[in-house]
Amino acid sequence: MAVRLARLLLWGLLGAVLGGAGALGYLVYAYTRDLPDLSAFERLRLTATTTLYARDGSTLALLASVEDGRAINRSLVRLSEVSPAALAAIVFSEDRRFYSHYGVDPVRLLGALYAVLTGDLQGGSTITTQVIKNTLLKELAQARTLERKVKEWVLALELERRYTKAEILEMYLNVVPWGGNAVGIRAAAEAYFGKDPAALTLAEGLYLASLIPAPNARYQDLEGVRRRMRRVLDEMVREGWITEALAERAWKEPLKPRGWEVRYDEEGNLLEARLVDPEARVLRSVDYRLAPHFVLEVRRFLEERFGKEKVYGEGGLRVYTTLDPRMQEAAEKAARAARLPEGADLAIVGLDPETGEVLAMVGGVRRENDEYNRATRALRNPGSAVKPFVYATALEAGWTQVTLVPDRPMEFKDPSQPGGVWRPKNFSGTFLNREITVRYALDLSLNLPAVYTAQAVGLDRVAAKLGQAGFAVRYAVPAIAIGGASITPVDLAAAYAAFVNGGYRVAPLLVLRVEDQAGRVLYQAAPHRTRLFSPEVAYQGWDLLKGYVYDLGEKGLAKGARIPGRVVGGKTGTTNEARDLWFAGVTRGLSAVVWVGRDDNEPLRMGGREPSSSVVNPPIWRDFVAEALKGRPGGDFPPPSGLVPVRVDLETGLPSEKGVVVYVPEGKVPSGRPPEESPALPLPLPLLTPPGGGL
Repeated sequence: MAVRLARLLLWGLLGAVLGGAGALGYLVYAYTRDLPDLSAFERLRLTATTTLYARDGSTLALLASVEDGRAINRSLVRLSEVSPAALAAIVFSEDRRFYSHYGVDPVRLLGALYAVLTGDLQGGSTITTQVIKNTLLKELAQARTLERKVKEWVLALELERRYTKAEILEMYLNVVPWGGNAVGIRAAAEAYFGKDPAALTLAEGLYLASLIPAPNARYQDLEGVRRRMRRVLDEMVREGWITEALAERAWKEPLKPRGWEVRYDEEGNLLEARLVDPEARVLRSVDYRLAPHFVLEVRRFLEERFGKEKVYGEGGLRVYTTLDPRMQEAAEKAARAARLPEGADLAIVGLDPETGEVLAMVGGVRRENDEYNRATRALRNPGSAVKPFVYATALEAGWTQVTLVPDRPMEFKDPSQPGGVWRPKNFSGTFLNREITVRYALDLSLNLPAVYTAQAVGLDRVAAKLGQAGFAVRYAVPAIAIGGASITPVDLAAAYAAFVNGGYRVAPLLVLRVEDQAGRVLYQAAPHRTRLFSPEVAYQGWDLLKGYVYDLGEKGLAKGARIPGRVVGGKTGTTNEARDLWFAGVTRGLSAVVWVGRDDNEPLRMGGREPSSSVVNPPIWRDFVAEALKGRPGGDFPPPSGLVPVRVDLETGLPSEKGVVVYVPEGKVPSGRPPEESPALPLPLPLLTPPGGGL
């Protein structure tokens, strides 16, 4: 009887085993019929954060990639770029038998099977199965089902067959979620400790490993994380992964995760832990360290050239920009210290006059509209800042700095004006009623001589030259000589560069090179220069700008731009009712512009009065340029062959030992006689009607 009963039990057990095996086999078959093809893993492209670098190689900004509709902070990392201490901490904590199993840990698998029978489906994960869960089975990642477990195990075995342990571990480090919007160890190292993964310590690696099972919850429980760290350190010592001394050093390291205020005693025990900023570890869609408006402009460039999907969907771009952090800090410092009219904002731009590379950019200081980059989007009237181009066009036509021009009243037909006539005026409302040199006319920033010059040289010729320089010119009318055109601050800086680079208008450049995640070059910038003036004309233009700053001494309109030990040149500009204030200046190594105005284009007021660009802008420009170029050569530019220096009376152009030094072509040196008279112009001046009836 006993033997018979034993046989029945044995056959019953065998039947149960066979039945269970059959059931398990059926489950494996049923759950794996629609498994993702592992070849898809080879085609898998992980979204990654796009990184913007300054010209010195430092990180300028991070553009978070977008995954499932939310911003993801991930920068891909190679295994060699993670500290060995952090690797050991993570592997031991997450899967200490990783190097001995084949994707499914037998010990954990038995525990997982027991968990299946008891209804708990969380166990059994290895580093390999977590790679599968966070990539090919992402849609099932949060589903605690037997189907997900079976699929993970089968795919993990195949993954181990195709890839090395090092490759799988590298995959894992790039796909594991670490809380907030940080994905992967590079993002986690930056998010929690503000450092590169190569610099992570054992303690920091243990902290990050402790977060992995439930990062958002555990981040808020520092005491619980510290208890887990202590337990894991003790286990690492027992299993021979680290020494006791190393464990104690790691425990006593004063960890301070970003967002926490923490105090420890000498033994490494928490005395106080307070979470003060839970969002400190979260990367915004755009996280910039410096130059927000520059970053905004680079984003626009990337989106226009590559499309948003490439920049934010796939991401992972490495963008090498032109920005100089030292110069940018100087620009931001000058902007913060600026004394501005009520309700006004400003823009500051500095670029390399040889290449057009934008070295510094401030698009505004007011926070109400910080997505508006005034440096690139404020298309405004330049006022008198246009005059150097008018006079340079005259120099190109054969004039010199000592050519005489009249400062007398003149009028032009304009139906939009009272009486149908436009009568340009000087800023002061007065006039000299005599002829003066071009140089002196610019020093005083007189309007009447500038209008006369444009008329004499040819309005079409002047308008064409302004268009080549980057100005938006609607009509070839007399008003273009004193600001009847439009330009942005960055384009004005590019135009002024022509006076110190041999006569070329340079195209502003913000991005030098763009690479994808694999290091392939997607874009390589090539500086673009357009001939605007001959070297001889350009240098005479530089000489005029230099005179504007120095000729009149303490009465000079741009005296506030002077920098000890540095030769500078430039020109102010003030538009009607002081709606726009400008200073554009050049010096060795930099072409820079400061614009001040209101976004609503309303007239500016300062202390109840109409401000002048000669008071507001040059000091801002000086503060920026002096700091940006500190320690760099600041001498004058050498003249090209064919120009000679002569000392002349500033007003008459006659040779004078007490006069100023100007450069003129060799064949046009003043001889002691009065210089050439004003170029012929029919008088009275012709009455001109611009198209559309307005100026």
